[in-house]
Amino acid sequence: MIEPPLPPGVIARHSAPQSTRSARTEPSEPGITLDRVHFSYPGGQKILVDTSWELLQGESAVVTGGVGSGKSTLLYLCAGLLAPVQGKVLLSGFPITPLLPSERFRHGLRVGFVFQEGGLLANLSARANVSLALHYHADVLGMTEAQIEDRTTEVLELCRIDRKDWSELPAHMSFGNRKRVALARAMAIEPTFFFFDDPDVGLDQRTALVIHELLCKLRDDPKVTLVVGTNRGILMERLGVPGFRLAGGQLTTRTEVHSLVPPSPVSGSWHPG
Repeated sequence: MIEPPLPPGVIARHSAPQSTRSARTEPSEPGITLDRVHFSYPGGQKILVDTSWELLQGESAVVTGGVGSGKSTLLYLCAGLLAPVQGKVLLSGFPITPLLPSERFRHGLRVGFVFQEGGLLANLSARANVSLALHYHADVLGMTEAQIEDRTTEVLELCRIDRKDWSELPAHMSFGNRKRVALARAMAIEPTFFFFDDPDVGLDQRTALVIHELLCKLRDDPKVTLVVGTNRGILMERLGVPGFRLAGGQLTTRTEVHSLVPPSPVSGSWHPG
């Protein structure tokens, strides 16, 4: 059953299930904030209509929605890849879209994003794709070339990508490997905000389980605010975090959140601001 939106003027908040946060301090600082956001594509449907929402630092959420609902667009907005037509999107209290990537890093806003199809650069090997952001932000990160190489190796191994595939171009990779390389690339910068669009669609069971495990680790990291766009019940169960449905430009709370660990009641709601 889906709850109706909250009354206008109330910014919804929620707490993640206690079972996933037993060893963590409850978050209290703002993470992702949507402040009366409107968005639509030119001549297209309205994706968000006067929507406000707050996800605290270190919290996680799942966003669901039907085909064409704008689920991916919502993630792009939260990550600063698109700018709202009206309203503001803030990360840790900073308006995200006016800031250049280098400025975001200097404010401690490290955004990791994994696209549905991976989004790898076609002319770079797996290893070069993963290390690209580290090289680009090396001055802000304070990393030497040796440290960049070590970090690149670390995340490639963490995502269980065979060494023989590290030199492959995306065109020669399986879809599952492209997805894992994209995940490694996003994780390399140790993001404080992590967005993953349809993590396990089109993957074999083995690759999907690897990605599920890594997402659960991100969920449990108090330094990471995680938003996953998915309609896959098995992933929602594994994550066991609050879920929100996007439909007709509105975001509403899903109350049927399940987990493989004992679930706790979910409070809070998306609503039109």
